[in-house]
Amino acid sequence: MFLSSAPADREDPLLQRRRLTLILVVILALAFATVSLVSYLAARGSLEAALVDRELPLASRVVEAELQRELARPYQMALMMASNTFMRDWLAGGEAAPERMVGYLRDIRDRNGVVSSFLVSEASRTYYHADGVLKRVSPKVPIDQWYFRVRAMREPYELNIDHDSARPDSLVAFLNYRIVDADGRFLGATGVGLGMDHLRARLHELSGRYQKRLYLTDRDGLIRMAGGDGPAQGRIRDLPGMALIADRVLTPGGGNFRYVREDREIFLYVRYLPEVRMYLFVEGGADEAASVRRALYFGIALWLAVVLVTMVLTDLTVRRFRRRLEVMATVDHLTGLMNRQAFEQACLSRLEAARRGGYPVTLVMADLDYFRQINDRYGHSGGDRLLREIAGLLRRETRDDDLICRWGGEEFLFLFDRCDALEAERLAERLRCGLLAHEFRQGGRPLRVTMSMGLATAVPGDTLQRLIERADRALFIAKDVGRNRVQAGN
Repeated sequence: MFLSSAPADREDPLLQRRRLTLILVVILALAFATVSLVSYLAARGSLEAALVDRELPLASRVVEAELQRELARPYQMALMMASNTFMRDWLAGGEAAPERMVGYLRDIRDRNGVVSSFLVSEASRTYYHADGVLKRVSPKVPIDQWYFRVRAMREPYELNIDHDSARPDSLVAFLNYRIVDADGRFLGATGVGLGMDHLRARLHELSGRYQKRLYLTDRDGLIRMAGGDGPAQGRIRDLPGMALIADRVLTPGGGNFRYVREDREIFLYVRYLPEVRMYLFVEGGADEAASVRRALYFGIALWLAVVLVTMVLTDLTVRRFRRRLEVMATVDHLTGLMNRQAFEQACLSRLEAARRGGYPVTLVMADLDYFRQINDRYGHSGGDRLLREIAGLLRRETRDDDLICRWGGEEFLFLFDRCDALEAERLAERLRCGLLAHEFRQGGRPLRVTMSMGLATAVPGDTLQRLIERADRALFIAKDVGRNRVQAGN
């Protein structure tokens, strides 16, 4: 019998995660329902306490959730761009053909409805934008300081409200994401820009919905955005009545405060939002006491809805990224072919299916001839480019049902499904001839590459290891008798 692996007897982790999500929803719903009941009873005795202790914090949490939802999609786009293999390889490969990167950024911008998408290379300091190659950034130019701030920071990303270099008169909320290679080396910064008009309109809508004065400030107290009748510009220290408490409110802990503005007592709740690195200010006046109860009920319903939607979206996002990581774990990063681990698992399934179905399968081990000489002459970067091109050629020449992987170095393994020795030899010969006929170019010069191949057809009692060993012996014979040939094994 062919070697096969029995499925592990354990619960599906996706089922576990869904169960945990359901438990969290129930616990949060019960806990918040209990808190809401206590809040309602307390509000009957002290409407001011309800405003200060419950309504303002609740409104801030809802606003935070709404803002997080608004920024979640741009954040995921920036994360996807910074993690994109094409972008990393393009930067590491010397930034050849800038129009490819400009086209990629334009596609990101147009497909996702953001106002800007960009990339700055650490190697060349070139600013690539969806509208073209803009300039080279410099630490001496004030508008370029954002890049050197991102370059020096430890966090993987930042939200920065600034002017767009492509449209200097346009204020944009940028999600700037650091790009690093596998060794943690900084390659550059990328991200997207979200139009401030959209976020400002959203904050204005939330301000009207909750009848609160809402505004966002940075860590220095500079007002960046406001909704409703909130202050549109300046610093909070310059607001009437705010100077006495400005230093106390700008702390990560936030909390409840009160001050007097134009002979009117104002209740203030401040909440630091680490995701956007800003402070959210929620203000309510004492004259709102009559509406506290209605606003509380509305906030409860909306908060629960937001929690449910957020948890559902989080579960879907986690599953999607897990599938993406699983795909990444099965692919050789250089050639895009299956890697060794994924190939072995797929082969075990194919061999077991062949055993049950009674049809033949053949394994072919191939090795590029004299590849070390290519590395010595053109360097490892030239060899890597050649390997990627060869992998693409082999993928195109194989059948859809065949398996192909990079086994290691310049070695490749093929599994020809439903294929006996004669048919496999014909297919392998076609691959060899196709490779021989293809003209590669290195350093501007034509280059011919040949491949030696050894094949072994599975027989009853074979394990995957035995099949690989027989194909390897056949490959050794092909190399020993002159290379550039297909050798059938015993």
